[in-house]
Amino acid sequence: MGVKHIEQIKSFVLFLLVILSLILTFSIWTYTPDYQPIKDSQVEPITVGQQKELHEVLKPYRILAHDNGKLLGTIQSTQIDRIMNTLTDLSASNLIFMQSNLSEEEINSAIHTDNRMTLFFSYEVPMETFLSVLEFSQNDLPETTFSHLIIDWSEFSQTNSIQFLFISEENRTLYRTDVALSKNNFENTFMEVVNYTEPYSEIERTNNFSLYVPTEKVEIPKFTYSINQVSPDKFKNILFKDSNIVQKNIESNTSTKYTDGMAAMTSDASTRTINFVYPASESIGEMKPSVLFQNSFDFVNDHGGLTGDYRYVYSNVLKHVTEYQLFAHDLPVFSQVTSTRIVTTWGDNQIFQYKRPSFILDTPFDISNQQLPSGVEVAEALPSIEDINEIVLGYYLSQEEKNYNFVYTLIPSWFTINKDGSWTRLTTETMGGAEYGLE
Repeated sequence: MGVKHIEQIKSFVLFLLVILSLILTFSIWTYTPDYQPIKDSQVEPITVGQQKELHEVLKPYRILAHDNGKLLGTIQSTQIDRIMNTLTDLSASNLIFMQSNLSEEEINSAIHTDNRMTLFFSYEVPMETFLSVLEFSQNDLPETTFSHLIIDWSEFSQTNSIQFLFISEENRTLYRTDVALSKNNFENTFMEVVNYTEPYSEIERTNNFSLYVPTEKVEIPKFTYSINQVSPDKFKNILFKDSNIVQKNIESNTSTKYTDGMAAMTSDASTRTINFVYPASESIGEMKPSVLFQNSFDFVNDHGGLTGDYRYVYSNVLKHVTEYQLFAHDLPVFSQVTSTRIVTTWGDNQIFQYKRPSFILDTPFDISNQQLPSGVEVAEALPSIEDINEIVLGYYLSQEEKNYNFVYTLIPSWFTINKDGSWTRLTTETMGGAEYGLE
């Protein structure tokens, strides 16, 4: 075979190799493998309880009604929930500013006017936050707050609407809105609640807000519980960004500290409390009251942290603090042996400090009734009523030992709420030694 033919064969082979290379390259570029879709691996969030709706936390502690000249009231959660659930289904008109510089006398008068119902909140509620409870025709509500919601039905028979009056004790302001309502809805909610009220008395004070207490003696159940507690490790897994690097240090027989070098959590077994702090996030930046509350509520609620009937009771916007009080069987719970409040301090776009109980009140195993004097008798027995904010029924949580196990007992008691937010349990000793059936 001649050299010429050999060169032709080489050229032909080279040509084939080039063509095959192009075909192979094209196949690689255009090839789509038949992959099976990979399912997202859903990581179940860690929670310590059930999440709640906002209106379950923004709850009043008392409802008063003036109907046909009678002062009536209730603290029953079923009736309070009936009102709050109804509000979530209503639509209000625009919020109208009515008055500022309200005096104590004007606020007292607004509350005890006939054909009205007043919802008493423990602390000022941001109006923008309440937009999540009651729908308004306007989206941008003023950045104001209120402590009392007065529902006025005096013109309902003519207009088929009721008035909502928002009063702020702190700002001394009054806002108003109108709410259209069917007759059936009105009678089955607001009037039905009035049917479940009991006689109340107004304790008038000079140049001060009136106090409102039950007129008759009250009988309240006393409850005893076994102590159930959320594991500190569960809070560790919730609160730290990477729980795998958290170190556990036993500091004493009752105190255990967890830290990842940035944040720290202390679990106290004697008081059954948790205290978490993340120092790097501390912030003193200005915040709107509504933003502060929403951040706090979302943080606690995301991990089901409202492990009971916890209600919003306090806020300090300057210090970024929000507090939720434990209620049980319609009444606030106070204690000196443990904490009955969840306290959050908001930092720089995240939590700075989180203090809370780790116990949960589950099912009581011992129940007995206890009679207490009327609120009128208590008010008359107090040395002075001028320097207090409230007289309320509540539970005093005590710790006792039964059958070699510690238990919590909820003891029905009268309390005064002081100007600084502190409380005093009214006992024979605190009442000056006189016996009023307080214990």
